[in-house]
Amino acid sequence: MKVTANYVNDHNVFYLPIPIADPRDPSVSLDQYIDYFDGTMNTPALRHVTIKYLDGAGTMQTKESDLANGRHTKAWNIGLQYENDFSGWLVSAKTGLTKGRVHFNALYSTANPSDADAYANGFLGKAQAAFGPDVTRLGYAIAGTNGATLYDPYDDSGLVMPGQYRDISTKFYSAQGDLSITRKFETGLGSHDVRVGFYASAYGGTMDAAYQDYLIQVKGQPELLDLIAYDSAGAIKGSVTDNGVLYYASTLKKGDADGTVVAFYGNDTWQLTRNLRVDAGVRHESYDFKGWGELTSQQNQGDPDTLADDTSRGYTGTLVHHDLSYEATNWTAGVNYDISPYFGVYGRMSHLESVPSVQQVSSVDPSTVVTKANQNEIGFKFAKGGSYLYVTGFFTKFKPMDQSFTAYNPATGRNDERVPFVGEATVKGVEFDGLWRVTPWFSLTGALTISDPKYHNFQNTDGADPSLVEGNQIVRQPKVYGNIRPSFNFAAGEADVEVYGRYNYMGRRYVDLYNNTALPAYSTFGAGVTVKYEGWQVQLVGDNLTNAHGLTEGNSRTDNLAGQGSVEAIYGRPIYGRNFRLVIGTSW
Repeated sequence: MKVTANYVNDHNVFYLPIPIADPRDPSVSLDQYIDYFDGTMNTPALRHVTIKYLDGAGTMQTKESDLANGRHTKAWNIGLQYENDFSGWLVSAKTGLTKGRVHFNALYSTANPSDADAYANGFLGKAQAAFGPDVTRLGYAIAGTNGATLYDPYDDSGLVMPGQYRDISTKFYSAQGDLSITRKFETGLGSHDVRVGFYASAYGGTMDAAYQDYLIQVKGQPELLDLIAYDSAGAIKGSVTDNGVLYYASTLKKGDADGTVVAFYGNDTWQLTRNLRVDAGVRHESYDFKGWGELTSQQNQGDPDTLADDTSRGYTGTLVHHDLSYEATNWTAGVNYDISPYFGVYGRMSHLESVPSVQQVSSVDPSTVVTKANQNEIGFKFAKGGSYLYVTGFFTKFKPMDQSFTAYNPATGRNDERVPFVGEATVKGVEFDGLWRVTPWFSLTGALTISDPKYHNFQNTDGADPSLVEGNQIVRQPKVYGNIRPSFNFAAGEADVEVYGRYNYMGRRYVDLYNNTALPAYSTFGAGVTVKYEGWQVQLVGDNLTNAHGLTEGNSRTDNLAGQGSVEAIYGRPIYGRNFRLVIGTSW
């Protein structure tokens, strides 16, 4: 019997994509304004944020927030595990309880940077309608200075951009239990190792989220900007923004959901002969969810001196309730046959069903799609003298596959309009994984995956053209990726030393369903040394030693459907530059 307990109280920062190239000319880097490796849009200017919105009774509410809070998690967990052998019947029982909260603050990327004059001119008509026809121009100032500290974007990059501050508070709980019985027995056709079990869990949580859009500089740790309306004499007539706020409460989300799952499962490993093994398992799950989300509507908060509150979201007081149930059955079956002590073949078939999460049930419009996938693989393996090689061919089909997303509207700052894309996807390919021990002191380890990930038969009910998705490469999935690692091992006195290098390759990917904007392929080099001596281990590792450029994602707030308007991404999340880590450990 084992009792466990755990408590976490942790803050960490959340880094998001940054602009890396000028949208007016994507060949022009923005590195001099926001460093590719070290730059961030996180800024001290968002240490004191006030989000204003109207509640369901029409009363103005304010939420104070601080970007430096980051992602703050406070949670505790207790668990009890029991295991005992009753004359060959192994009984295992596990139970646990988790409860906690997360308060999340981050500045999210939204629309691409824009030419400062073009961006301002886009608001001129709205400013004239709100503040009078004598408004003749719009100009920029550092936010919070009442227009006293003017800012000329052309002294920098000539660009400005919106960014979305998010304040999300969630509380969550989970209680679960698992009971299983395992028995191994012999038959005339080999041995069986059988396990059957029962699992149950009750879980849920609440969510309260408010997003607010700001106008900011295009530079590292940017200042907030105000966009001010002037008449021909230079007098201030009003402001598009309010202390840097472009749209107050651009998105509001509030909800609560609870769910239960009951599962029965079983698996068997059948050793027919010394060389032939078959295994299979099945798990059937029943889900029940109850929850609600509160409706919002567009509301003008009534400040005549700014446009920032004209398209705010406010709660209506109407709750949309959901009562959803799902069934899911997952199974797998595999076979392994050793032809000789050095060669073997294997195959596996698997079926996966993934139901919507409890978080979706606490929204106004949850997905009801159960994503299903079938995976088949067959492979060959070789092992001799410390060397090995695995070659596996695979084919996976997702049907249906939910690729729906929430779209960002730059005219309102809203980011909660669901765009449904449901269809199929296939991934077929081959992967290689091997180690060649050339000598006792030198070896080569490597892995390579070559695949063809594609979309098929997508449907959309919002007016987007699903035919433009047909046959496209799955978003953020490369066709080729892999690594190779040479290692040198030797003794230095009583210490064992390993010196190694590493080459990584990531192939070309796309940010959008239409495959209009690519994430270019990239390669990185790394190296390390590990020393083991009398129970101690010291490891020094360096990654991306050449400061290679590479993007792990684009700007997923806005580029999901049709990209970024460029052949290659101009907005994305860069990989880390040259970095080192030192790890020291020991065991007693």
